[in-house]
Amino acid sequence: MRKTDRIEIRVTPEEKMNIALKSKQANQSISEFLIKSSNGNKIVVINELPEMVTELRRIGNNINQLTRLANSRVITCVDLEGTKKELQKLWQSLNLLTTKSV
Repeated sequence: MRKTDRIEIRVTPEEKMNIALKSKQANQSISEFLIKSSNGNKIVVINELPEMVTELRRIGNNINQLTRLANSRVITCVDLEGTKKELQKLWQSLNLLTTKSV
């Protein structure tokens, strides 16, 4: 839906700076930040997410390679304990990061 209505508010310089800082931390415009905040949406900033996605892709790639080897009967038994621990660490890190809000 196209946005056509405007709202104007008065704030102190400190309030304006605080809003601008929080919107910048959330990688959003001030308008986006205020609209999401006023609708009760929790704003979570995860700066480490790209690194986590890369790590998950690497783990997925390794699992795919092991699956191919197992299906072609090159290997018969795989120890995935190390992979399981890495996934648990990523999961815990992601859970900690999602509980932080701006």
